[in-house]
Amino acid sequence: MSAARIAHRHGLLLIDKPAGLTSHDVVARMRKLAGQKRVGHSGTLDPMATGLMVLLLGVATGLEPWLSGLDKSYCGQLELGLSTDTDDLEGRLLKRTAGPWPSEEALVRALGAREGWHEQVPPSYSAVKVQGRRAHQSARAGQPLELAARRVWAGRLRLVSYQPPLADFQAEVGSGYYIRSLARDLGRELGPGAALSRLRRETVGPWSLSRAAGLEQVAAWSEEDWGRGLIPPAEALPDWPALVLSDEESRRFFQGQTLARPEEPAGQYRILDPSGRLSGLGRVHDQGSLGAPAPRRPYLRPLRVFNYGD
Repeated sequence: MSAARIAHRHGLLLIDKPAGLTSHDVVARMRKLAGQKRVGHSGTLDPMATGLMVLLLGVATGLEPWLSGLDKSYCGQLELGLSTDTDDLEGRLLKRTAGPWPSEEALVRALGAREGWHEQVPPSYSAVKVQGRRAHQSARAGQPLELAARRVWAGRLRLVSYQPPLADFQAEVGSGYYIRSLARDLGRELGPGAALSRLRRETVGPWSLSRAAGLEQVAAWSEEDWGRGLIPPAEALPDWPALVLSDEESRRFFQGQTLARPEEPAGQYRILDPSGRLSGLGRVHDQGSLGAPAPRRPYLRPLRVFNYGD
């Protein structure tokens, strides 16, 4: 296996993150396993959490702004009767109570009331920035920040089982949603307090944990395994329609030029070269810029171009 080939892996890799590792740890390990520095991810998981991480290799790192906003689903567990400074069992215990415990019906109602759009305050220990400073950095320094509530979305919050003080649940949520905040807020509303005791991410956008590999599995991969395991960048945004350009159009697109596209409707597109490789992302506009003497033909403008280095 040549060093040149190892240095040019491009695509999405689905990883089943174990407990105890930070998302940064997972990326660092993958850089060693893949033999390249260009490795990122589409969204973090807390150290205590397990499950699906979508790693981005090579040119796929340029897709992060579009992939980070995908919906996600989780199975989790909260423990009633305690509160911590991190809103999970990893943090410092602030308060513990011995009940009484809310009824199952009350818990189901409280979960259902949080479906749809609502306001949520992120955990004190989170990556949220306030004036350039991470909330978790300030919290560790003993100066927790006052975090503003943010509008978040939950498609489905369902109680799976309830054996007080433990409650297992499933959650389908949008970007920026904190499951730790959900546990904290449920505990406050229902009385005894609560903290997240277990969390496993099951899906990210169209991808499922059932397709993910463990880090130890990847460490033993052959070149053929890498070929099967990497999702090509061209398949990263399946909901976006694809435009296939000629070699000459691909060259011009790579140089940042606009291209006439009289037949395509306005919108965002995956831009493919004649071989089917992702050249970039683009938007078709249905008229010229404001102030132009007359509307031009619909044209394609690059949003992002990808350099494979070959």
